[in-house]
Amino acid sequence: MLVSITAMADPVVVVGAESSISSLSQNQVRQIFNGQLRRVSGVSVKPLDLPGSNGTRELFYQQAMGKSAEQMKSYWARMIFTGRGMPPREVSSEREMGMLLGSDPGFIGYLDEARVPSGLKVVYRP
Repeated sequence: MLVSITAMADPVVVVGAESSISSLSQNQVRQIFNGQLRRVSGVSVKPLDLPGSNGTRELFYQQAMGKSAEQMKSYWARMIFTGRGMPPREVSSEREMGMLLGSDPGFIGYLDEARVPSGLKVVYRP
C-alpha cells in the first residue's frame, strides 16, 4: 500500500534551504528547464535532471513543461546542434539530486513530493 501512495505523489521543484529562491511560477520553471532563464532572485540557477529511466522525470516534464521526456530530448538535441544551449545536468539518482541541491544554492531540481529530504525546500508544485 505504501508503494502505491509513493508512486502517486507528484513531482515538485526544489532548491536547497540556503537558496534565496522562495517560490517560482510555472512559466519560470519552464524557462529554467528550457535553458531560457538563468537567474532568479539574483541567483544564477543550474537545473538538474533525474536519469531518463526515472519515472518522476516523465511526470515532471508532462506536468510542469507540458511535454514528454522524449519531446524534451528532441528539443535539447536541436538546441545543442544549433549551439543555443545545453540541457540540465543529469544526475545519477534521486539521492545525488538531493545531495547536490543541498550543496549549492544555485542548483534547482525536482523530486517526487513524497521523497523530498529535509534540508530542501519546495518552490513549485505543478
